[in-house]
Amino acid sequence: AFSANLSAKLLFHDDFEGDKVDQEPANWIVGHKGNTKAKVVADPQDAKNKVFLTADKASNQSRHDVGGSIYVVGDDNWTDYVAEWDMMFPDDFYMGVVFRFGEGEKFYLSDRRQGGNAYNFYRRQAGNWTEVKAGSIPNKPLVWYRAQLILAGDKFTFKLKERKDNTPFDKINPATEGQDGNFKKGKFGNYGLVYLDNIFIGDNVADLVLSVNPKGKLSTTWGALKNSD
Repeated sequence: AFSANLSAKLLFHDDFEGDKVDQEPANWIVGHKGNTKAKVVADPQDAKNKVFLTADKASNQSRHDVGGSIYVVGDDNWTDYVAEWDMMFPDDFYMGVVFRFGEGEKFYLSDRRQGGNAYNFYRRQAGNWTEVKAGSIPNKPLVWYRAQLILAGDKFTFKLKERKDNTPFDKINPATEGQDGNFKKGKFGNYGLVYLDNIFIGDNVADLVLSVNPKGKLSTTWGALKNSD
């Protein structure tokens, strides 16, 4: 069952089922052009499921600052929202998502670090990295996780749990909580070598709880919205 408050709006959804295997995902564009090409592939753990693979292999070129591409979705004017998505790390490497992505290589990064614990926020500006806030959450490659990112003004909150975990995100402790006011708006996208799937982005920051069945693609039932009053 699912209920909706009309004050909240679904900004974006993609499960890649309408895309062709080995082709770039239709709903995404290149935000930063590098040497890598993202494509839709069969889920390594379920050949009947299509997912988004953001780079060809775990090499230095999967990172944009040494040659990788960044694919993005959304609008340049996106400000506050909550995003949820499935994510699997093919290797013990640097990977994650970008947000408030803008022209001129300006964006924030929510980044898994090598070693399986550190998960940090960074700001990319003028060719330099600045750590916004360090965080930590145990994780390992080749496991499907469900991630949540909440943007509220200059405050960012990232949570991560195994996809098979049915605990609501409001009961999950944040992995990373940061604050930075340099970039006010921008697109959402990938970073590094990572599998992505079941991506939902909604505009209700405070009370939007996305509830996606990890065993199926719910193109029409996108979540449960609570009244923010």
